[in-house]
Amino acid sequence: MTFTKALFDLIVAGIATAGFGLLFRAETKSLAPGALIGGIGYVLYDALVLAFGSTAVAAFAAGVLVGAASEAAARAFKSPTIVFATMGIIPLVPGYGLYRTMEYVVGADYTRALASGMETLLVAGAIAMSLGFSTVIARRLLRMARRKPMDGRLG
Repeated sequence: MTFTKALFDLIVAGIATAGFGLLFRAETKSLAPGALIGGIGYVLYDALVLAFGSTAVAAFAAGVLVGAASEAAARAFKSPTIVFATMGIIPLVPGYGLYRTMEYVVGADYTRALASGMETLLVAGAIAMSLGFSTVIARRLLRMARRKPMDGRLG
């Protein structure tokens, strides 16, 4: 992946993320950080797909990044995590996979429809698991960092 492609993807995914933020009526202060989270998440996803060829693994890794960044942004901007996570995950949603699956079903190509549908389900599951995993871990780490250990115990 070249720098110009990564920059282009960052800008386009960021604009799309901000557009969905406006559609969901997110607060104005949340749009720029949410767009940045979505753009960076998509650049990571695209780079990992190119490097490894697995959309599910790439979606999981990008989802972990989006979830952790959403937790940090929520603390920094005093907003709910769900605002940033929802906006940040938009570029990762496998919309084309769903479209392709339905196209194969309508065309009666059930073998390809099944393959495409399974890949789409794997990506969607990876996104859901990664968000849950990363937000729980990030919350725990942020709470531990905020607390001062009293008697040598952590957490």
